[in-house]
Amino acid sequence: MPFIKKYLLPHPWNVRYARCVAQAKYRREEWAFTPETWMRHWENSGVMEHCHRKSYGYCMVRLDSIEAWGPHNCIIVPRRQQLNKILDRGMTRVRRDPEPWKEQDDVTPKHKRNRSFE
Repeated sequence: MPFIKKYLLPHPWNVRYARCVAQAKYRREEWAFTPETWMRHWENSGVMEHCHRKSYGYCMVRLDSIEAWGPHNCIIVPRRQQLNKILDRGMTRVRRDPEPWKEQDDVTPKHKRNRSFE
């Protein structure tokens, strides 16, 4: 049975959005994106076609891990940078506290950034 289209997004993005919502719900994280704002966030980034799980792809991360997933709190970064931040180990191989994400890490051009729900 094919995937039932619940959101009004093009085919591969419909499935990706549904998976993101399901993952946030599974991890008990709040979700503040609508399908349209989530899609616009990826379109504005300019790396929409490189959204995948490979190391040279791009992914969405939260600036503040306590707040909800939403346009005011999310940025798009290279996956390699995200993996390096998660697995940050020093010379002694002891895990260090990762640095928080900053607005400068976002790959979205500055003139296209929209941190609101409008």
